[in-house]
Amino acid sequence: MEQTTVNIYEVVERMREISTGGGTFTLKFRKWDRQRKRGGDLVALKLARLRRKASDERIKHSSHKVFITDTATGRAIVCWTCLIVEFNGRKVSF
Repeated sequence: MEQTTVNIYEVVERMREISTGGGTFTLKFRKWDRQRKRGGDLVALKLARLRRKASDERIKHSSHKVFITDTATGRAIVCWTCLIVEFNGRKVSF
C-alpha cells in the first residue's frame, strides 16, 4: 500500500528528479498572506516544474522557498516550502 503522506525533504528531492528528467508534477500550496502573516488562498498546479533557485543575496530567505514554473501558463511562481500541502496527490508532512 502506498504511503499517504510524504516528508517535505523527500518532496523537494523528488521535484528535482522529475524536473531534471523534463517531467512535471502536481502541487498544492498556500499563498503567503502578508497582512495576516500566515498561509492564505490555496493554489493548485497540475503541470509544475522546478526551476533554478535564487541565492539568499538576491531573494531574502530563498533557501526556504521553492521556485517553480507553471508549464501550462509559463508563469514563474515562488512558494515557501512550509506552505506546501500536497505533492502528486499525497499530503506533505514536516
